[in-house]
Amino acid sequence: MTKTSELFLDRTLTGMLVHQAERSADKVALTIVGQDLTYADVIARSNSVARGLLELGVGHGDVVAVLAENCADQVLIQFATARLRAIEVMLNTAYKGDFLSHQLKVSGAKVIVVDEALVANLLEVVDLLPELEHIIVRGGSASLDAPSRLTVSEVALLHGHDQAPLDREDPLWSDPSTITFTSGTTGPSKGATMTQNYMCNFAEIEASIWYRTPEDTFYSCGPLFHLAAKGIGVLGAMRRGVRCVQDERLSVSTFWKRIREENCNATLMLGSVAMLLWTLDPSEDEGVDTIVGVPAPPVSLQPAMEERWGCKFESVYGMTEAAPLSVTGPTIPLRPGSSGAIVREYFDVRIFDDNDFELPRGEIGEVVVRPMQPHSIFEGYYREPEATAIKFRNLWFHTGDLGRIDDDDYFYFEDRKDDYLRRRGENISSYEVETAIVKHPAVLQVGVVGVESEMAEQEVKASIVLRPGVALDQVDLIDHCIKSMPYFAVPRYVEYLSELPFTPSGKMRKEKLRATGTSGCWDREAAGIQLSGKNRSGVPAPEVLA
Repeated sequence: MTKTSELFLDRTLTGMLVHQAERSADKVALTIVGQDLTYADVIARSNSVARGLLELGVGHGDVVAVLAENCADQVLIQFATARLRAIEVMLNTAYKGDFLSHQLKVSGAKVIVVDEALVANLLEVVDLLPELEHIIVRGGSASLDAPSRLTVSEVALLHGHDQAPLDREDPLWSDPSTITFTSGTTGPSKGATMTQNYMCNFAEIEASIWYRTPEDTFYSCGPLFHLAAKGIGVLGAMRRGVRCVQDERLSVSTFWKRIREENCNATLMLGSVAMLLWTLDPSEDEGVDTIVGVPAPPVSLQPAMEERWGCKFESVYGMTEAAPLSVTGPTIPLRPGSSGAIVREYFDVRIFDDNDFELPRGEIGEVVVRPMQPHSIFEGYYREPEATAIKFRNLWFHTGDLGRIDDDDYFYFEDRKDDYLRRRGENISSYEVETAIVKHPAVLQVGVVGVESEMAEQEVKASIVLRPGVALDQVDLIDHCIKSMPYFAVPRYVEYLSELPFTPSGKMRKEKLRATGTSGCWDREAAGIQLSGKNRSGVPAPEVLA
């Protein structure tokens, strides 16, 4: 390390990792998909990966994309790009077609590391990616039918280099480090740019929710292309100097067994995971000390869940652009319906009306945010200054969420003001789903909204106007969707209407589509078509998540 940035080095991912390695180099930092990595291992192997990326020309400000299932490479690339002052972009492995090409085009990725099983999805869109120069394949051969302008290598290219510390300028806490795409409403999904300090803050605050002692072990099975699993679990554990067990994916049937096998005392339940586990028959394996519920379970079920699982629930509220805005924890008890107290050290959170005037405590309005410290919220949407300016209206970041804050500074989420959806822990762009559906030749217009589900989150509903004189079987429509969008975005409910509701100015009135709920809708799951993410290459097989 040089001494050029010692003042803020601990606010970088590199400094965070070095600090823990100096304290306990041989302690296991991460058990990922069955592989143990000590803190010293993560430093040494990420140094090798950094040198491999350097040979490909990756440097300050360049973007490296990762399209891979949970694996050690995802973590090593995160720390390698941070060391090089480069940027990683996390891509959802279910993405294909326009969903995938949009995020790669916006990020301008120079290098992509991709699982062999997902290469076909990449090659379908590679001609649309003029800034892409290098493809690195995980778990397979580098013999691809790729354009000649691209180099194609196997992942071993990144792992055969010197593991000694790099003699380069230190990263800065203000360096952009990660791009995470968040759902769009009036346009495609946008890439939120987060600094190294943002990632360190996120890890530190999130870990405070579940951290109890230096002997903690956190269990995570969420996807590492999500900020929740990566930040709350992997980076949160590393920030605290403890161990994280990160499995490849969620398995409802073995969830509790894995916690017992790895002696974990804390875990994350994202989206509907708690509800899925609740439906299982009770077993001797069930139980853990602390569960971070995002969101917390329904008030009506939480006491029963805590009694059955012998746990204490904690919760958190935030979004990709600014998180966590409120937390619970050892000194902040979880209140019914709340996600904890505002984190005032880092965030100025207020409730505004539609004219951006602040509302009194207890009243419902839009949640707006300003940072209390530099680089503690996102820096803006990558390469989209206009979209960034719109969200920062009157110098406040407008979240698009409706909420209230009580007299004790506890936050309560009420609803979504912006028209975006969240299903099973996944943010979904209604715009992108609509764009995919309207490409079907039988579809004239479509409006996509989220409706209430039995899993305490949302399901996707598509309201469709067909072209005159044309019929379209719902199963054929779903087949079109499966081929053109990630499995979790495929609508569950479909209704055919003679017309969609619009305002006089031509804006679709989606509140009217939401208000009718699922009444009269065709239900994909009732028709026997249930989709999961098990098969990420090609068309996902209809199946039930197990």
